[in-house]
Amino acid sequence: MKKTLAALAVLGAFAGSAAAADVQIYGEIDTGLKYQYTETDTFTESGDDVNTFEMANGINNGSRFGIKGTEDLGNGLKIGFKLENGFNSDDGTLGYESRLFGREASVSLYSNYGTLSMGRMGGLGSSAGTYDIVYAIGDAFDGGDEFAWGLAHSSRYDNMITYQSPKFYGLQVTAQYSFKENSKSGDGEEGRSTANRYAAAAITGEYGPAQFVLAYELQKHSTLIRGNGFEPDDGNTVYLGGNYDFDVAKVFLMGQYYTGLRSLDFMGLDEVTGLEDNGALFAASETGAEGFGLHLGTIVPMFGGELTVGAYWSDGSVSDVQNIGDVDFTYYGAAARYCYPLSTRTTIYTGLGYSEASVDKYQSSQNQDAKVKTGGIYLGLDHKF
Repeated sequence: MKKTLAALAVLGAFAGSAAAADVQIYGEIDTGLKYQYTETDTFTESGDDVNTFEMANGINNGSRFGIKGTEDLGNGLKIGFKLENGFNSDDGTLGYESRLFGREASVSLYSNYGTLSMGRMGGLGSSAGTYDIVYAIGDAFDGGDEFAWGLAHSSRYDNMITYQSPKFYGLQVTAQYSFKENSKSGDGEEGRSTANRYAAAAITGEYGPAQFVLAYELQKHSTLIRGNGFEPDDGNTVYLGGNYDFDVAKVFLMGQYYTGLRSLDFMGLDEVTGLEDNGALFAASETGAEGFGLHLGTIVPMFGGELTVGAYWSDGSVSDVQNIGDVDFTYYGAAARYCYPLSTRTTIYTGLGYSEASVDKYQSSQNQDAKVKTGGIYLGLDHKF
């Protein structure tokens, strides 16, 4: 009897703390079946077609488990936290480099003067987490579909500090800085030039059925890749986009311009062409990849659910490669997805898409352009708890 009373007292204390701090446990499980077709051609030979049919995780939304909460400190101040774990629902393993809270681990201070957050979180152009701003406003899929995206984007970063202002006549400003993007990487010390760092700023506006975003992201490359007169440019990406709700359809439009990128992994081209980070072309180009990207999409209410359709295009070059000049690349893709709510927390969805990315041949020894063609169809179930 004494043990029972003690246990109830402990549970009551925890319940009281949780209520005072407004702590919530939440999550989402997204699992589906996916058929994918991939055709890969390198510069020297045509590859075999690869067809796969598998169970896949996070097609519609990434599977996650999290704890978040807030506490009122009085005098207009409030403290909050968010710990979000990413996992693979098809096999139960951890996602995001096996980090316990790889999706987000942040603490925030809220006041009448804005919000200040610190920790690991998504960049403004990452389509991830609390500060998913650029793609939430400018992309119908909020970060592409399973088979189509192809636009430059940021990621989740460690050691991040974010400030977001209050809204003023519909306008809001958000700024971010990461002292070191990845603490698990082998580059330099946090806050030093030897570490890869990130900075971003965005201004957003909301006026009735219309939203817009203008954003800039800076990738400060580690100085460890510099030397012997090789001084590569930093990465820069500018976004301008928005959406308008016509009731019968919500239309999205976004454009981007980027320079100084040292990877084409966002197009799926790195492994195929040997253009991986600091690969042959990037090691011989100080200016890196430069190009434009466009997206046009819409969300249409239909038969009790929503149909999302979007198209993506990007065109650019790896500029000023020594003894070569410019190496051109292109990307285009399109996708459609239909989601139907079975309840307020459960959604069934299906979709299909196709994309093609290519790098033009740039040496006489190369027989053809390097290309990656990807297409497929999927069906899945998404449950929030």
